Amino acid sequence: MKRILFALMILAAMASCKRQNQVKNEQVIEKVTTESIIDLPGKTLEYDYGDYVYQIDFKSDSILHWECIKGDEKGANADENYATQRLNAHTFFISWVEESGLGVSQVINLKENVINCYLKIDKDIIPLEGKIREI
Repeated sequence: MKRILFALMILAAMASCKRQNQVKNEQVIEKVTTESIIDLPGKTLEYDYGDYVYQIDFKSDSILHWECIKGDEKGANADENYATQRLNAHTFFISWVEESGLGVSQVINLKENVINCYLKIDKDIIPLEGKIREI
């Protein structure tokens, strides 16, 4: 009788844990689905680094167009093949290599409207921080 009672207690505890995990999973799914997921293709963003401002047009999921609209390079522009990885619903890691060999790696957060950029020139890495504005 003690064994049966013990087995029933174990089963009840397991069922309770399973239900708690199910509720937690449902809450996580609800949070993810209620937060709007941002996509880059079709967006035009302005990256403002202070002395330099760039306009980035995400033409597709692999091609972007950039143009310097303020700074020493004003008027410079190009289409680039880029790779991206979504870090969460509103943050992306983006990277491309320009024809000159300049490597560009960025983390853009479209919720906080901030950009952290790293330029690779030869063996030097130059960090930049800026603000993002959607155009």
